[in-house]
Amino acid sequence: RRDMPVGVAGEGGMVIAIRAEAGQFVARGQVLAEIDSSVQRAQLAQLEAAVRQAQADARLAQAELDRATALVERGFISRADIDRRTATRDAARARVGVAEAQVREMRERIGRLSIRAPEAGLVLARNVEPGQVVSPGSGALFRIAAGGQLDMRAQVAEQDMAGLRVGQEASVTPVGARERYAGRIWLLEPVIDPQTRLGVARIAL
Repeated sequence: RRDMPVGVAGEGGMVIAIRAEAGQFVARGQVLAEIDSSVQRAQLAQLEAAVRQAQADARLAQAELDRATALVERGFISRADIDRRTATRDAARARVGVAEAQVREMRERIGRLSIRAPEAGLVLARNVEPGQVVSPGSGALFRIAAGGQLDMRAQVAEQDMAGLRVGQEASVTPVGARERYAGRIWLLEPVIDPQTRLGVARIAL
């Protein structure tokens, strides 16, 4: 019923693994394919080290401020010096926040290198191979039928459309098959083709 194309949401790269095949049911958020993230993970390690360094600087700035505060009442340190140390401590804390934000951003970028199913459903097609370099402009790498719901679009003569209604039961027999499939009309498309004079009844199977 709902054909969902799934492509690259992040910056792209080389596909290193395929985790789903056509005909397989997948859960929401399940990884369909993985893109190489070795460069981004090295950058993440650097950013995490920067966070630790910034935290150490902030702790040192706080310790110096605490010592200065203890001495200011005894007249060894001026109030202006306390203000400078307070500003230094606040700047160090701000650098910690910036570094942590950069780590969160990189983790989000790495997460987007895993191509995931936006909804649970049936994989209809896989259009990517391991080793292929993909990008946001590569188009749909997978197609998923959301919820695994099947839909038949029956062409109906214009004069017969008026006799149909949403919710009406239908029995569908594929050409060359003996099996019948139960269905129900869930939508009557409002437009009649001016060339063929046919309308479309959409039947959920």
